[in-house]
Amino acid sequence: MSLQLQLLYFVVATFFHEVAVAEAFGHVAYNDSSKCVVYKALPACFGPQLPAEGLAGYLMTAIPPNACHAIENPPAPRKASEKYIALIQGCGCSFAEKVLHAQQAGYQAAVVYNVDSEQLITMTSDDKEIQQQIEIPSLFTGESVSLHMEKTSQCEKGAYIRLLPPKYYFAPYQGNAKMLQDTRIMRDMFYIIITTISIMVGIRWCKKARKIKLCTYKLGDKHESCVICMSEYKEGDLLKILSCSHAYHCGCIDTWLHTQTGKKTCPFCKQPVNTHGQGELLLEQAHEDVNEEEVNEEEEEEERGQEYDAFREEYEDDEYGDGEQDNASSVEGECFNSLENSTI
Repeated sequence: MSLQLQLLYFVVATFFHEVAVAEAFGHVAYNDSSKCVVYKALPACFGPQLPAEGLAGYLMTAIPPNACHAIENPPAPRKASEKYIALIQGCGCSFAEKVLHAQQAGYQAAVVYNVDSEQLITMTSDDKEIQQQIEIPSLFTGESVSLHMEKTSQCEKGAYIRLLPPKYYFAPYQGNAKMLQDTRIMRDMFYIIITTISIMVGIRWCKKARKIKLCTYKLGDKHESCVICMSEYKEGDLLKILSCSHAYHCGCIDTWLHTQTGKKTCPFCKQPVNTHGQGELLLEQAHEDVNEEEVNEEEEEEERGQEYDAFREEYEDDEYGDGEQDNASSVEGECFNSLENSTI
């Protein structure tokens, strides 16, 4: 499988992975002065899922904010449909303990936010006993939600928000939070590999593009004359083509570059010239000359063989023709002798 095809498969796989992860995000939505503000959030790996239509209620900051101990109760609902959602700091104790304390205080859902960061974390718990007690849904979001809600939750009931479920629940809801972490690690590794390959290809291309090339001039080539010596190129002249595509006689450009003590530049356009690897270039040309000499010797040897075969065929034809003449003369001689004998 070619490298290009493998990269294509990686790109396609990464695209579908990103789509899947994006659809696994829930959202915290808030209507602020006829403008809807939405924040990404990750559902917890414990507790029930959000209902398909979402869950609306008043978001209130938990007291104490980290909810590592029993927190204050929300206001008494005026009607049965009125719900309250606890806003909790994501530090100090396990996520499951925080959500359980919110549930025990009478909240219908919990939003845990990251402190001093927008990074989203999948909330998990190793305490199966606490997991079995949790009966309210919960989400994890970034610090922006808390900063935004501080300005809008000053009233007694807090800010009215809606928790929106993801399009589908990813592997963590099936008790496999490690799978999501592994996919993120694979995604990061893929990005590192692609970046490394891109850098290597770019460096190689730059080196190749800036490399001086050797070529033998042939009639009809686009290069016509050397700007340094002002003479036209002849068949078989050895030229050096710089990275700027300007060509010169090898001796002319070598002398030009040798006389420049500082930065090497093209004599015509003054672009910088990379003279690194000139020894390799000459060695490569020497190998090409040796190969060309070997090819010429083989061609000459083949021509000699063809000439020898042609000469041999011609010689055999001549020899065969002389034999026929000898036979004809002997027959004529016999006939002449028989005629002489008959006259006598």
